[in-house]
Amino acid sequence: MADQSKELIPDNKLVKRVLKGDGRAFEMLIKKYQKRLYFTIRKMLGSHDDTDDVLQETFIKAYNRLDSYKETYPFYPWLHRIAINTAINFSRKNSTRKESSLDGMLEEGNPGPGYHRNPHHELERIELTEHVKIAIENLPIDQKAVFLLRTSDGLSYEEISEQLNISMGTVMSRLSRARDKLRKQLRGYL
Repeated sequence: MADQSKELIPDNKLVKRVLKGDGRAFEMLIKKYQKRLYFTIRKMLGSHDDTDDVLQETFIKAYNRLDSYKETYPFYPWLHRIAINTAINFSRKNSTRKESSLDGMLEEGNPGPGYHRNPHHELERIELTEHVKIAIENLPIDQKAVFLLRTSDGLSYEEISEQLNISMGTVMSRLSRARDKLRKQLRGYL
């Protein structure tokens, strides 16, 4: 029962407690948001180990910058922006190293309407899924971030603009270029 009451504490009150030296309040923020951030970062980076590193770095940065958080705004978008920027910077630093494809990027469990358990269809679906994962992974990190925020997280152009601190025009341009590249790479499969 005590754990449920802790979950009900608003983020801005937890932040105030952290700023007063309450380390457990920051642990509560981590527990509240670590899964959501993990999946966002994992979609961008693909590797579990890299995702764990970036997630840890995200929380360290957030803790160190907590005094810059403005409590009039929701906490999660502020934290999400730190995570996205940390993932982008990590990817740029490690761009020479390619990791495995984006595991879990597409839902494996729903092959679509009209699908019947048929080995031929199953192989086609697996092949298409792998090609899509590879095509997304091969996008430049800036385009990949915008594409995943739009398609996987369902954010609007305005929300993406705010998350990445870029203009709406840049969001639209990067998304358009990402879609064009994916269309060209997947032309033979779709």
